[in-house]
Amino acid sequence: MDFRKKLAKPGPLLGMQCFSGSPALVEIMGHAGLDWVSLDMEHSPWDFAQIEHLARAANASNISPLVRVADNDPILIMKALDAGTAGVIVPHVNCRADLERAVASTLHPPYGVRGVCSTVRATKYGSDFGEEFFERVRREVVVVPLIEEKAGIEAFDDLLAVENVPVYWIGISDLAASLGIPGADFHHPQLAEIARGLVQRSKAANKDLMCTVAPRMKIEYAKYLVDLGFRLISYGVDLSFFSRSLRDLAAILRQPQWS
Repeated sequence: MDFRKKLAKPGPLLGMQCFSGSPALVEIMGHAGLDWVSLDMEHSPWDFAQIEHLARAANASNISPLVRVADNDPILIMKALDAGTAGVIVPHVNCRADLERAVASTLHPPYGVRGVCSTVRATKYGSDFGEEFFERVRREVVVVPLIEEKAGIEAFDDLLAVENVPVYWIGISDLAASLGIPGADFHHPQLAEIARGLVQRSKAANKDLMCTVAPRMKIEYAKYLVDLGFRLISYGVDLSFFSRSLRDLAAILRQPQWS
């Protein structure tokens, strides 16, 4: 099932960010029932060869792979999509021109500027290359802009006006820092007010919002975000999830009654 079909289903969609580069963990996410995974290339050291392996694992377990590219660059976006992924997450989108540039980078001429190559994983190495491939790209590929600075919040109405963009990720960590409240989450009154306004405007435009449970990494906080109106929830980063689980386990087993 492509990512846009999942978006058409009712209810929240759950995902996670993959920083580990582990195909096994991506498969585990899919078999656990997660809807999408963000394959990180902004903060992680992975190259596009690794992204192909992660995309294969995602395809094998019915989880939609979205590549978080390092920059709003047509070449990076093209290579992420040529790897056979469902779409891209583009960081630091602050104005309509930024988002229009990202969308154009996902589409082949005459609709955009994406380079054409028949022998890539997205075309099944040439066996699925033709008009139907180009139509499928226009129909299915998704751009998720990452709105993570004050400028992007101020330009949100302009961003909502860009066609063919169904989901907007509100990046809490950079947003809080840009507003002078680093480390704050959506419980902070100022950020909660911003979130409610963004939800109201996105719903009016028939679009969805995405965010992460970080830095809290608690189920109760995830529920709070859904109640605020966020529909796509990332349950943090795979490495953070593993790290916190081990630290919690160690803390429990080192209590006096366990000694």
